[in-house]
Amino acid sequence: MSQAASTLGDLTRFDEMKHTAVALGKYMPDALNAACLDWLFGTSVTDLPARGGSVSPQDVDEVRAMTSTFDGLDRRFGGEHCRMMAVRYLRDRVIPKVHATKPAAIERELFSATAVLCELIGWMAYDTSRHSLAQRYFIQALRFAEAAGDQAYAAYVLTSMADQALYLRRPDQALRLAQVARDTSTRAGMPVAVTEACIFEARAFAAQGDEAGCTAALLRAEQSFNQVVPEEGPEWSKHWGDVLFASHAGTCWVELGKAKEARPMLQLVWDNTKDQARRRVYGAVQLARVALLDGDIEQSTAFAMTAVESAAGLTSHRSREHLTQLRQQLAPYERQAAVRNFQRRADLLLAS
Repeated sequence: MSQAASTLGDLTRFDEMKHTAVALGKYMPDALNAACLDWLFGTSVTDLPARGGSVSPQDVDEVRAMTSTFDGLDRRFGGEHCRMMAVRYLRDRVIPKVHATKPAAIERELFSATAVLCELIGWMAYDTSRHSLAQRYFIQALRFAEAAGDQAYAAYVLTSMADQALYLRRPDQALRLAQVARDTSTRAGMPVAVTEACIFEARAFAAQGDEAGCTAALLRAEQSFNQVVPEEGPEWSKHWGDVLFASHAGTCWVELGKAKEARPMLQLVWDNTKDQARRRVYGAVQLARVALLDGDIEQSTAFAMTAVESAAGLTSHRSREHLTQLRQQLAPYERQAAVRNFQRRADLLLAS
């Protein structure tokens, strides 16, 4: 654990410096495989030498509260908005606590809270296309979850890795990660973690065009989701609900070309976007794809325009990538004025 803490300290320092070692690094699939194997077959060791100071339950509460604040800002404005604030907080406030003197029970709670913050920073890096950096933070989150003895959260981190692998068009790797997460979360006995793992298993099958595998995984996800009691879950699981389930399931059906199955799920997402601009962009893009499957170019373009408007001011590279892909899908219909108008608006946004 001492090595993990030292590695995390170096990572935050190099991150803030924008050091080429992390800023220009490449996403390494083998590194994730090694991290997963180390975690699955290793033994958690927390022989961290103390460097003075002490940690109280209130300190752990502070870490969780700040993480929640950063998470809210990320969901509303995108990963670029406050990522460096979160990195500085991790470096200046959290890592010193990791090294400080503390009872074993508080140590586990602090390690767990540190894992959640690392995962969030990794997600922010992923959202801004810093994929090597995101991978590094995800691996640190996995290691701190291991040190905390929190198998359920470790499984959750693995699904974040699977999400990134899907985005990078590596569905085979995403499937392996999701299946490890499913097995781990099942052993941990936390339905919400099982649900997320099964959902990403379904997403990976759908990306590979495997309808049977996708359908079976969706059924497993639904069965575990029906066992979730929101008020009993940990704070990091509170965002899970009907809307998120519908978003992932609807995306599966879009990937498989099943507009009829996708539409009601994605309509639910669209009806509950509220002030989450990133989700609004995603919902509009997916509904545009559904309309395109039905051959309704007018409706598809209307949703596409809404997606562009929703993305204005949002610091999310993923949202822009969704728009880029939609632009490509609508390109065959650019003789229509509405499509050309969308292309112009999208080009202006993507160039900014």
